[in-house]
Amino acid sequence: MRSSVLLCAAFGVALSPVASAVSNELNDTQTEVNKVERVSVTGSRLKGVDMEGANPLQSFTHDDITKKGYGSVSEFLRDLPQASSAGTFSETGGVAGADGAPAGSSGVSLRGLGSSSTLVLINGRRVAVDSFSNGSDSFVNVNAIPLSAIERIDVLTDGASSIYGSDAIAGVINFILRKDFVGHEFSAQYGGDTSSHDASRTNLTYAGGFETTNSNTTVVVDYATRNAIFNSDRAVNVTYESSTRVSIDGNDYAESWCGDDTQQDGSRCNYDYVIQRAIQPDYENIGTTLNHLYRLDNGMTLFAEAMYQKNTGSSYEAPAGYTTYIDGNSTNVPQYLRDIDLLDGTVSDSITVRTRFPERRIQQYDTQSYRVLSGLRGEWDDWSWETALSYGKSINEISNTSGYMNGDLLDAAIANGSFNPFNLGLDNTQQQIAALRDPGVRKGESEVLSVDFNFSGDLFELPAGVISSVFGGEFRKEDISDTPSLNAVNNNIIGLGASDAAADRTQYAAYGEFNFPIFDSLDVIAALRYDHYSDFGGDINPKVSLRYNPFDDLVLRASWSTGFRAPSLSQLGAGTSLGSQYINCGAGEPYNALCGVAGADYGELEFDQETIGNKNLQAEKSQAMNVGLSWNTTDDLQFTLDYWRYEHDDIVDIDANTTLDSCIKNPANVVNNIGDLGDNFGCVVDGQGDISFLRTGYFNVGNQSTDGIDYKINYRLQTSNMGDFSFYFTGTETFSFERQVSPTTPVEDLLGKLSGASEIARPESVLDFGADWQLDDWNASVSSHYISSLGDGDFKFDNETVDDWLTFSASLGYDFSPQHALLFSVRNLTDEQPPYASSPTNGYASSIHDWLGRRWNVRYTFKF
Repeated sequence: MRSSVLLCAAFGVALSPVASAVSNELNDTQTEVNKVERVSVTGSRLKGVDMEGANPLQSFTHDDITKKGYGSVSEFLRDLPQASSAGTFSETGGVAGADGAPAGSSGVSLRGLGSSSTLVLINGRRVAVDSFSNGSDSFVNVNAIPLSAIERIDVLTDGASSIYGSDAIAGVINFILRKDFVGHEFSAQYGGDTSSHDASRTNLTYAGGFETTNSNTTVVVDYATRNAIFNSDRAVNVTYESSTRVSIDGNDYAESWCGDDTQQDGSRCNYDYVIQRAIQPDYENIGTTLNHLYRLDNGMTLFAEAMYQKNTGSSYEAPAGYTTYIDGNSTNVPQYLRDIDLLDGTVSDSITVRTRFPERRIQQYDTQSYRVLSGLRGEWDDWSWETALSYGKSINEISNTSGYMNGDLLDAAIANGSFNPFNLGLDNTQQQIAALRDPGVRKGESEVLSVDFNFSGDLFELPAGVISSVFGGEFRKEDISDTPSLNAVNNNIIGLGASDAAADRTQYAAYGEFNFPIFDSLDVIAALRYDHYSDFGGDINPKVSLRYNPFDDLVLRASWSTGFRAPSLSQLGAGTSLGSQYINCGAGEPYNALCGVAGADYGELEFDQETIGNKNLQAEKSQAMNVGLSWNTTDDLQFTLDYWRYEHDDIVDIDANTTLDSCIKNPANVVNNIGDLGDNFGCVVDGQGDISFLRTGYFNVGNQSTDGIDYKINYRLQTSNMGDFSFYFTGTETFSFERQVSPTTPVEDLLGKLSGASEIARPESVLDFGADWQLDDWNASVSSHYISSLGDGDFKFDNETVDDWLTFSASLGYDFSPQHALLFSVRNLTDEQPPYASSPTNGYASSIHDWLGRRWNVRYTFKF
């Protein structure tokens, strides 16, 4: 890392004499002393072109976000209508294994297409992805971006791979950080909820802007801490209670610890594991950002950026369940169970205990992210140019501090009597429990080093105007490693799974974008980009947009583009992950040829599955279409409407069926021992013809499509004595969401229901509406967030529909003077509980709803 940081710093220093030399040369020929800076907007790299209304772009300022009481970037993105669907996740989950979100991380997904299909930028440039993946999805951890450092957030909701690169299949979220600030600002925030426990959070921020005649340096330092909220702090109506039991001589018995709280005719103890989960984990975060500009005499600018963020905290899950066997003569067997065991006159060689550990699973995480950038921009005659070198790194470490037990140590301790599994293990001392814990440290690093350049200007003139253009390119090198403990990879830590990954790649790209004025009111905007990856090849992707301006206040727009997403490094370089799988046996079953004697007897077979990476993956492909309008009907009323559609093919996913199919179609893929597989995917069958082992991995198998509309209405009302009002109504209506997991499976309609093992929601309607008010030194806002009803999911048992959910937020602020301001905000003003859902074990759809309840926040700002 040090060499790369020094390289960026040296690059910035080296540019200074270069800039001076170029400055002198330009001063000899340039007669204009001051030139207007050509600015670009998210969604296009063209500079100096009027792009108003050309792209379906939404912008949210820092004040827009803080007035609604959001405490973090992830809280805001979770409510964004275009992101309130599958693939967006927060730091609440992630302790249960490799398939969950890593502890302390949050990612965003536009249109429900997955976090790996949404490109996250900072100041228009890429950042390092997280070193851990969310299941098979790579993502940028948005928790590494402090909310206080953000000037605005731009959300581009049409596919933009042709402009920004392969990660932008679903769109782009661009975080614009504060710059050109002058003065000093200090803000302090404190908030909590209205329940009886302490769920407080504190945030302290300093922003300083230092300006000279030719330079500006903006520094932001942010510190935040938050306490945890557990399900036990809420009246959680869980949908499913697990059970514990003891099996003796083929019969199940409830242990005495649960009294009459039993199920299955009194043979099992009810166990409420959901109540021990965290609704909101705790954290402590500190970060700083720096933005430096140095303006040379001729208008050339030397710029540098730096960002550092350190997040620490904990993540929580219920105690892990496990099954063990204990000799009937063990001194740890309670007397009442001894009496049951002796009913047949003999002592059992093995009593089966299906139970839970005595302590909650807790992981602690430490995440650090770095970003440095240095560049130079300027003008040569009528052309603008810019180049920059940047380096980013993410370092993660997660360790188990409670509740994760080593399987071998557990078996040995139960065998020698040093651990008692009965009574939920509560009869053991803290020393006996601690002796079984496995820290299972997981470490990860992700790096990206990139160089980019572009130059833009006018080519030649058509009858309707000048053709504007931008040409550019970039080179990028990426490395990623995810290294869990060996015990976790080998599934020897109970309640925790993991797989390792290590890969690197280089990539280069070249692109061009052009604006062709066809008529005075019609422009065609065309972009073409070529990306080449060292580990799988290259691809060309175009984008064509039409912008029709029949009169000044109306813009009609349409766009079509193709996109592709290169396989992530975590998918290409995934190591070994062990688990289990099963197939059905019998006439008519697709994999009956892999069933032998045992399969015929039992009607199904369970076997070991090994999952590894696949270096032969191809890119995912996509097409995106958008048709819409932006209409300023009056000076005070604006309206936008867009129809969008995405088709996403060759999705990379883990797929056992593809390997099983190959074993059926090609006998060469079926062997009698694991060694005969070599490095290949395939099946191992035993001497009786039953499959015992499967090696599989990632494949290009799936496809999905979705369409819908976005709309937004803004209305401003100015009064002479009651102040100024701003009203808005914005939302997303999704018409369809279909996915086919593999070519051999049917197409699933996923819209408007909870689905999958994690019960992910894809709502049909997500709406935001509200009003802002300003009168002299007073300001106030009221906002609402609505999510439509859903089907209760794949595992529902007593409920068909998850009701719609409407929550309100409000704020009231007063500026005592230009230097002092106070803002009081409340989220979930009416303390609305999430609607009941029987399919997810939490009792509510935690992917889109929450049980945080009413939260309040007070923010004081002092400027000097």
